[in-house]
Amino acid sequence: MKTTQKVIAAMLAIMFPIVLAGGCGSRTTSSQSASADSQADSQDSETDSQDSTDSDDGSPLANGLSGSCEGSDPRLPSVKLDTSAGYLGVEIPGNDQIRPNEFYSYDLMLTNENGDSWMVQLSDYVSSGETNRSVFNMQTSKNLNYPGWSNSDDKSVFSTSVPDTAMRGTSMDWQMTLSIDGNDVAKCPTDGTTSLE
Repeated sequence: MKTTQKVIAAMLAIMFPIVLAGGCGSRTTSSQSASADSQADSQDSETDSQDSTDSDDGSPLANGLSGSCEGSDPRLPSVKLDTSAGYLGVEIPGNDQIRPNEFYSYDLMLTNENGDSWMVQLSDYVSSGETNRSVFNMQTSKNLNYPGWSNSDDKSVFSTSVPDTAMRGTSMDWQMTLSIDGNDVAKCPTDGTTSLE
């Protein structure tokens, strides 16, 4: 009996550390696995949330779009638009023909294929020397302001690049309006809209 007890005691002495180590190892592994699963689930739900937000708003404004129009007023004779590297480029000749008392504004209305609209407003408050470049989201009423003004060295041409990340769509219908001292004086195109595609 004493031999049997010694054998059992010896076997327990050998097995106990193995069972204990194996149990701890599996607990640690399952704990780490559960923690990793939890983090992965959290990241997945965050990604899903971002994806659903992006899909609700549509695709970012496509790169390589372009469009132009001809106007009938020398202050807004034509407009060229293009998208490149995350920016909406705007070029308008006739800028030297504008003579406001207080301010003038180029107001660009863009509407995508889903009917969502944005107003790009480019305003020069000549009486105070201030300028404004902004994008107003008509769906959310969110307005984003951007620093800077014209990129052109030629005073007769207004040229700027506005970040287009706020806008969504694969194509846009658009029209530019010139407002001087609060009065709309010219449009391009003069009737209806044209396309940015």
